[in-house]
Amino acid sequence: MVEVDRLVEKPFSMVIAYPRPEEALVRERIRELRALGISHIYLCGRKAIGKVKVLGKGHVGVVLAARTASGEKVALKIRRVDADRSSLAHEARMLELANSVDVGPKLIAHTDDVIVMEFIEGPTLPEWLSGSPGKELVSSVLLKLLEKCRRLDEIGLDHGELSRAHSHVLVETKGHGLYEPRLVDFESASDRRRPANLTSICQYLFISGLSSLVGQVLDLPGRETIIRALRAYKSRMDEDGFRLVLRACGLLRHI
Repeated sequence: MVEVDRLVEKPFSMVIAYPRPEEALVRERIRELRALGISHIYLCGRKAIGKVKVLGKGHVGVVLAARTASGEKVALKIRRVDADRSSLAHEARMLELANSVDVGPKLIAHTDDVIVMEFIEGPTLPEWLSGSPGKELVSSVLLKLLEKCRRLDEIGLDHGELSRAHSHVLVETKGHGLYEPRLVDFESASDRRRPANLTSICQYLFISGLSSLVGQVLDLPGRETIIRALRAYKSRMDEDGFRLVLRACGLLRHI
């Protein structure tokens, strides 16, 4: 852990003002983090900025693990200095909308440059599936994932990245053999385009991206069966269409 006030030092300054950590901006962001109740940053994660490990680094922001003054572990998304948008307000609003149907990390607070949200710990879905979790467990997790995508469709919120969801679904351990799929990263989300969450995730899981890995665990029907069900759902997007998709994917019996 590094105290927030030490982020003015190199190489830490780079993670809160990437890729141009000018001192005045770094000090301003430190004040902002303090105002949001952040006391420490954890230097951990799968990505790195120089020699400093972080949870994630994308086109818009850097994602860090942090601790609040009350001792709570949270995740931060900090806007890149060279981001193609001047504020994270839209992403925060999309996350808040997803939270209204119990999807996504819980939004805690935000400013134009920082989003503070629930810290979610767990492997990505491909990593989890590679651990051979077993047919019943995989069916249960995928059913929960499809149900969450259906809820986003119902409120008209499109995640935008689920056709290539390699790092957008984490599998959280809940204890007692229970696992919860969690959708993350709503920076490309929109409530102004037709939602395609269920069709996108099904294409990723059962037709393209992860289909070979999922097929090693589940007995999948022919892809044409799934494609027909997805077309029917897309045309009406109702509960009957959703159940048709679940049946085509072999998940209906797990409800």
